[in-house]
Amino acid sequence: LPPRVCDSVLDWWLTFAQTRLALVRTNTLSRRSHIHLSTTAGGLSLYNDSWIDKVYFYHQSLKDTWRYKVIDLLRKEFKSDSLKLPHHLKHITTSTLFNSWTSQFYNTPWVVHLNRQSNNMKANVTYLGKYLKRPPIGETRIKHYDGKTVTYEYLDHYTGITETMSLPVLEFISRLIQHIPDTHFRMIRYYGFLSTRRRGTLLPKVYKLLNMKNVITKKVYISWRNMIQATYYYNPLQCSRYRSTMILVSTILNRQYSLTDRHEEIAHGHFPLLN
Repeated sequence: LPPRVCDSVLDWWLTFAQTRLALVRTNTLSRRSHIHLSTTAGGLSLYNDSWIDKVYFYHQSLKDTWRYKVIDLLRKEFKSDSLKLPHHLKHITTSTLFNSWTSQFYNTPWVVHLNRQSNNMKANVTYLGKYLKRPPIGETRIKHYDGKTVTYEYLDHYTGITETMSLPVLEFISRLIQHIPDTHFRMIRYYGFLSTRRRGTLLPKVYKLLNMKNVITKKVYISWRNMIQATYYYNPLQCSRYRSTMILVSTILNRQYSLTDRHEEIAHGHFPLLN
């Protein structure tokens, strides 16, 4: 799906846009995959020799293109026998039947939300970062646990009211682990002049056209210690009692099982730790 998002923009805007994408979740911990895209408000011209500024995104055109791209992707995947249908759709066995069934989605409203243009880079990074690094639920939202049921709070965005929900412990864990990305799944992807194959040649042109002189061309390494200090204003390696710097001596794990084994079993719906 991420490439289809970029195609939806690039098909009717013939410049190279910067895009970043991430799958996110709902406040009730149920999975509702959708994509966040961040793009520049301008881009390189068709021949990469000038910068086109003040590009306007037509909302309805973008929704129509996005809908077509997704439906077209599903039809191609079905035709190549790469799409696994749920049990209640097993009667659809040919491309003709599948194309007829997917035609109904052209009459369904598709949601594409467009934010206003913003030059607050820190706010943009913070907004995307909370979906990438934060856990699905904060510990402070868990209000009660009796060994069998978990009760937690969530904000209902439709009403603006904080509600509570109680779930059996296995259902609660199941909702949590479904947000663990698959192995090698990339939460962020770059396209346009930030893509891996093109950034080496196109980024210098962008810097020159925009008269950008103070740019970072090398990766800056920031240790986890410094990141915690900058965010929470305390040194995680400083002993709270003696004020001396602590050193990691060793890590003690269960000899029978590794952390990877536990993660894989739980991710596939098995809960040996609760037996």
